[in-house]
Amino acid sequence: MNGEAVDGDAAVAKLVEMGFEYSSAVEAVKVVGASIDDAVEYILNGPSRTNLGASTSSNCSKVCVKASGKRASSLSQPSGKMQQSNILDHFGTKMQTKRSKFNVAKDALNAGSKVSPVMEGNGNVHPDMHRDTKIKSEIIAVDCPVELRLGADWEQQVSSLLRKHFGHASLKSFQREALAAWLSNQDCLVLAATGSGKSLCFQIPALLTGKVVVVISPLISLMHDQCLKLAKHGVSACFLGSGQPDNSVEKKAMEGKYGLIYVCPETVLRLIKPLQSLAAGRGIALFAIDEVHCVSKWGHDFRPDYRKLSVLRENFSTSKMKFLKFDIPLMALTATATNRVREDVIWCLCMSKETKIVLTSFYRSNLRFSVKHSRTSSRTYKKDFHVLIKTYGLRRKIGDNQHLDCAEDSDNTSVCSEDDYCDRYEDDEANLVKNDNTSSRETGLSVEFLEDETDTFQGVDDWDVPCGEFHGESPDLSQEVCSSFEMSDSPMELEERLKLQQEPLDHGPTIIYVPTRKETVTIAKFLCDFGIKAAAYNAKLSKSYLRQVHKEFHEDNVEVVVATMAFGMGIDKLNVRRIIHYGLPQSLEAYYQEAGRAGRDGKLADCILFANLARTPTLLPSKRSENQLKLAYTMLSDCHRYGMNTANCRARSLVEYFGEHFSHEKCYLCDVCIKGPPEMLDVREEADIFMQVLAAHKNLKDML
Repeated sequence: MNGEAVDGDAAVAKLVEMGFEYSSAVEAVKVVGASIDDAVEYILNGPSRTNLGASTSSNCSKVCVKASGKRASSLSQPSGKMQQSNILDHFGTKMQTKRSKFNVAKDALNAGSKVSPVMEGNGNVHPDMHRDTKIKSEIIAVDCPVELRLGADWEQQVSSLLRKHFGHASLKSFQREALAAWLSNQDCLVLAATGSGKSLCFQIPALLTGKVVVVISPLISLMHDQCLKLAKHGVSACFLGSGQPDNSVEKKAMEGKYGLIYVCPETVLRLIKPLQSLAAGRGIALFAIDEVHCVSKWGHDFRPDYRKLSVLRENFSTSKMKFLKFDIPLMALTATATNRVREDVIWCLCMSKETKIVLTSFYRSNLRFSVKHSRTSSRTYKKDFHVLIKTYGLRRKIGDNQHLDCAEDSDNTSVCSEDDYCDRYEDDEANLVKNDNTSSRETGLSVEFLEDETDTFQGVDDWDVPCGEFHGESPDLSQEVCSSFEMSDSPMELEERLKLQQEPLDHGPTIIYVPTRKETVTIAKFLCDFGIKAAAYNAKLSKSYLRQVHKEFHEDNVEVVVATMAFGMGIDKLNVRRIIHYGLPQSLEAYYQEAGRAGRDGKLADCILFANLARTPTLLPSKRSENQLKLAYTMLSDCHRYGMNTANCRARSLVEYFGEHFSHEKCYLCDVCIKGPPEMLDVREEADIFMQVLAAHKNLKDML
């Protein structure tokens, strides 16, 4: 890139930093040159400004052609035009003006101050959410270079950052692959198991460059938890939900005050123009789309707003923003995606043809899968949950007149359920029990009722806090904070695996997933009656209550959470010992993602599916299109086949479902591996008798 072009870029960046609109700055520099004074005079006294309309269209075919064309032809452009150069050469561009030591400390990601997370929602502060964080108002200046040069030794710099902030010496192989793709300006699709450390793939670029990383995330609870963890590691971050009565956090985010900005898809679509100004100022290193399976209409958790995120490629490419030296890379991440979903994600986001796909194994060697036949009704609760009653309930001595509530909050209100909510369903529950010995429980209930009873997906604003900001503390390098980074594999040697078959589980909480909201309440109440600290969790409960359950669960004050899929993405707790699905899940993708929340500490964990396998699986009634109905039945049939399977290792079945070759003979842990395939029986005699009965019946019918 020639010197004149660099000076022009720097002039545009300086003008934007001074508060002028980007379009006006570009026009001024184009007309009068790179002189700041002349450009300012032109903007103030020259022709009327023209606004840069941030297009929000999602014409993928056009954008993909432009994006892939830029990448393919970046080395063959005429010398007089701006070329897309390697990201290694431009981490510390001259566009970023020098700042005072105070401002550097204020903006730097690794600020050494301890400032408590301030939760802003309706003007209220929620200090109870993070009582362990000490409040200090001062900002401590740190030494942060304005320019950061990266070369072939970038891994050493990353290792230094890992040790400083996270207490680890090196990257995992898949993290190294993802970062190498980003350094080469490539888009990247990362598929890695839950709890494996996917987040570091997009957090490291912010630490490495001093630029901003924008993370699109589907849930406030998920954004909040990640921001809180980053603050404990000395990294400043904020999150922006869809409804913000106070825009102060958003304003500071768009000014580049945070290293990582977590934002929901609905909000990022509104912030295209401010983000363009941010890209021209502090700079945007990367757009990360977390839980990207939400993009695909073939996935189990489709979100329409995720499908509009192609605007990121359209509005942050070299064809749209002339000062960019390369399209701002996209990094898409998920734990569950079939081959069909992967292709749909890449196409829908308009990721480049050279997108790097980084895969880790779907196999989790410490998870013990099993399937149990059950009617999954209130009459089978005691039999099905006897292990939970033995594990949690009998540890407490409960007198005849003593009633033990579920986990309680600071106001001594029950966390098990909300009284008003329970009352709403008493009549419905009575009606269901009344007809329990007839056909399926769904019979006689309206589509509208059952559709309202089922959490089809998690809403973005799942908590009552619309936004929040977190300033970096001094990194806590204790084992407790950092242990989620490494997950130790269970042994694969046959003798050691056989020993694990009968090994008892360590102490830890349990999550029970059920299909309907009513079941979360009835099962939680049942467990509470046995002295278990259980809590119901579904989308119809108040957001403040759900936030409290989430907090109590992570603080080990709740032993069992009975939930719909609303208690889902972002549940990053290391010591969950059991995931129980009480009823057939709607897809194997959803089942595997939910089951993957167990055993993130690498220790043995149980994943149990209770289902009525003697009954043909049916979808809960809902208003689906014909295509949606066909897809839903296909996914449900996959689940039913998984449950009915008695011959193949369950871990193998799940891994191969996602298109991965299972490199081991079997897992030696699941119920099929332990029991072995069913014994072959000689039923020829019985078959002969049956055929004789059929023949006699036919002859009798012919005679009549």
